[in-house]
Amino acid sequence: MKKVLVHLHIYYHDQTDYFIGKMSNICGCEWDLYATMNELDRETESKLQGFKPDVHIIKVENRGYDVWPFIDVLKSVDLDRYDYILKLHTKNSNTPANRINGLNLKYYTWRNELVDPLLKSKDIFRKLLDNFDRYPDVGLMCSHLLYKKISDGLKEDMSRLDSELKRLGLTVTNKKFCAGTMFIARSGPYKLFQNDNIVNIDTFPDLPRTHSTGSMAHVYERILTMVVNAAGYKVKPIIIDWPKSIYIAVAYFVQPVLQKIFSIRRYGEDRIKILTLFGFRFRLK
Repeated sequence: MKKVLVHLHIYYHDQTDYFIGKMSNICGCEWDLYATMNELDRETESKLQGFKPDVHIIKVENRGYDVWPFIDVLKSVDLDRYDYILKLHTKNSNTPANRINGLNLKYYTWRNELVDPLLKSKDIFRKLLDNFDRYPDVGLMCSHLLYKKISDGLKEDMSRLDSELKRLGLTVTNKKFCAGTMFIARSGPYKLFQNDNIVNIDTFPDLPRTHSTGSMAHVYERILTMVVNAAGYKVKPIIIDWPKSIYIAVAYFVQPVLQKIFSIRRYGEDRIKILTLFGFRFRLK
């Protein structure tokens, strides 16, 4: 039977019950639960232990959002014991509206759109495991709605990402990623992060403000998906909401045309504001 390493990073403890309910849909495999927290909480620990008595509860430094806690767990385990990794984490419910792939995501919507394609039901989770068996070239699965290409208007998608990919020795042919870093993936590609000389806590030197951009945590949000492509695997986006997915597919082709007609965006490391009007670009102050 296949074995899964499940990592749950809990920053917002009031979401513990939600994730316990979702993880109850894990089936058809053996699995270990690693729960990381920046601050230990007795009520949260009790709930997790009541749900899965052999849970591993780990206190981690508050760095890199959910990214460093995930890498920290990878460093503590023997990945050869696991076939797959399921990465989960709580998300801030007070976020302003985020537009990703043309969708307006606010409150818990972003979290739910990430989690449901993985754990909405036992049947959905079984299909994920079946997909790995049926498609040996698939290395990672995540929500179709949150699978997006990098943008030349964000700091983390510019030279900082390219520089870090080069430093890690990763050559990628597909620079799309799971926005929000919740996914299930084959374990092999993630052995890279177990090397302390390559990635360690000092890779994430500061705690960025919520919703800030350009941090190493945001760079690694991309890399955690791209490492699978660099290992020769494909990403399989999971669709459970066909109307929204069709909208994204249409927008993928229509949006670039509309942006050439009229758009105001920021570009480059210096976040220069550019007005595009009928294909002509004008720099704004």
